[in-house]
Amino acid sequence: PCIAGTPSVNNEVFNFRLISGYSAETSGGLMVCLPEENAEAFCKEIEELDGYPSWVIGRVVESPERKARIVDDCKVIEV
Repeated sequence: PCIAGTPSVNNEVFNFRLISGYSAETSGGLMVCLPEENAEAFCKEIEELDGYPSWVIGRVVESPERKARIVDDCKVIEV
C-alpha cells in the first residue's frame, strides 16, 4: 500500500520509480515476513484486533540470482 495519490505524482510530476521498487513512499505500515501458510490467518487477526486491513504483498522464493523483483502485473493499493 502507498499514500493515496502517490502513483499520480510518480507518473505525472516526478518519476521516483514507484513501480520499480526504488521509492520509499509507503503508507507507514509494517512489513512482516512469515510462512505463507500463516499469512491469511495473520491478516484476519490483525484486522480483527486493529480494525484495519492488511495485505500479502509478496513471496520469498529461491533464486540463484539472489535478487528481488516486482512482478509485471503488480497492483498498487492506495490508502
